[in-house]
Amino acid sequence: MFIHQSILNYWMTKTRDIYILIGIGLMTMLFFGLSLKIGEVKLSYEDIWQLLNGGEAANKSWSYILDSRLYRALVAILSGGALAVSGLILQVFFRNPLAGPGVLGISSGASLGVAIVVLGGVSLQGFTGYVTTVFSGLVGALLILLLLLLVSKYIKDAVTLLVLGLMLSYFTSAILNVLYQWASVESTREFVMWGLGSFEGLNRVQFLIFSLLISLGIMGSLWLIKPLNGLALGTEYATSMGINIKFVNWIIILITGVLTAIVTVFCGPIGFIGIAVPQLTRIITKSRNHLLIIPFTFILGSFLALTADMTIRVLGNNIPLNTATALIGAPIIIWTIFKMNRSGM
Repeated sequence: MFIHQSILNYWMTKTRDIYILIGIGLMTMLFFGLSLKIGEVKLSYEDIWQLLNGGEAANKSWSYILDSRLYRALVAILSGGALAVSGLILQVFFRNPLAGPGVLGISSGASLGVAIVVLGGVSLQGFTGYVTTVFSGLVGALLILLLLLLVSKYIKDAVTLLVLGLMLSYFTSAILNVLYQWASVESTREFVMWGLGSFEGLNRVQFLIFSLLISLGIMGSLWLIKPLNGLALGTEYATSMGINIKFVNWIIILITGVLTAIVTVFCGPIGFIGIAVPQLTRIITKSRNHLLIIPFTFILGSFLALTADMTIRVLGNNIPLNTATALIGAPIIIWTIFKMNRSGM
């Protein structure tokens, strides 16, 4: 009877999580549809449908408006999901629920890589400029991750690692302040505007590059399902499962570095999503299987990023993206910390 009840509870919990996942997915689709309609120029769903099917609307400029909103919404979905999955992997890797791309200084490393290029006079507008900044941002993010991996071998305390990540962020900020002294006014203005964060401004070629790199990173994270399940129970348990820890560590560094760097380069440094969403996922779901947790985290991250973007549109496009993510993400982090302390997670 006890075994039968345990199996029943397992399947009820699993079904519940799937229903919640479907519900969040439907909400994301609803917000995606609204994001195509809402803006300074309101489009009807009839015109949107006609334009998406290759037709012509009453006003020819509406096609450009729709393209801009379509890319903006898709970039928000991919960026939110990528940052959330990156944060999830880092939290399992460092065994710390407060780990994330922003907290550990990884986003700051990517930002420093971008700053060296932009403040050095390379524009973000051209194709060559984007390729250069993507490479520089990736190198910056990977260097911070490698440093954290090296230090984590000698420092086991989770809080100390977080403090180290914050110090790395301050250090990169100090380097940025030094770079400002030699940068031109135009380069400084471009970098400051980039640092506010935005999901818009990508053309078709840039979006294709962005979506391809993010898709590769997400597919790589799916390969990590078994290793993450093992690492969540401890390094010794993962080793007993036949997992090559050293190889997995390098794959984790590569995937999280790519996801963080690509989003940071194309959209600017975006805070809170990478740390808030994985915590919220663990509270909502009762599963410890990353076969469910990774898709759940991706969709929930996409939903919150799209919600932040919708908040900007409703309140006014002059609001920086990081302000919107802070308004949504900070209360979630505070609430989840209290929730986790109360439940002893």
